[in-house]
Amino acid sequence: MNITAKNKIFYFWGIMDVIGIVFYFVGPYHLLQSWWDSSGGNFGVIIFMLIAGGVNGLLTGLFYLVYLLWPVSLLFSAWFFFTTHRYAVRFALAQEVLRLLTMSCSVTLFPMIIVGLGMSVIPLNITLLILSEIVKIGSLIFIMKKWDAGDGVKKYLP
Repeated sequence: MNITAKNKIFYFWGIMDVIGIVFYFVGPYHLLQSWWDSSGGNFGVIIFMLIAGGVNGLLTGLFYLVYLLWPVSLLFSAWFFFTTHRYAVRFALAQEVLRLLTMSCSVTLFPMIIVGLGMSVIPLNITLLILSEIVKIGSLIFIMKKWDAGDGVKKYLP
């Protein structure tokens, strides 16, 4: 099997998504977990916030819903990357919006290192988030440009 640069990029982002799934369950999402546990883990709480809270309740409910669906999104993304699915690039680019909303880095090693070293400060976190997204979008643009050049990446983008 010939491992090309595009396969290495796909494997790298697939591994980052798998680490992101693990980090989601053991990482700094304790506030959401405590909220979820205190509500009894009932999905009806989100529905209640959507109905009873007006616009603020709607936004809060959607915010928590995004966080609850985030590991599922990462699972699909990792699977798309590992199987070199033709929608992997499109899915990853669409997922970038959710990443910015949830403030989660694409390079999941960055937050793990920051938390491990105890250096969590907002300017550093935002800088690493922006750097992480620049790296991911840049690598996806690289794959898209290779497709436009016609070197056989048509299975990634139809």
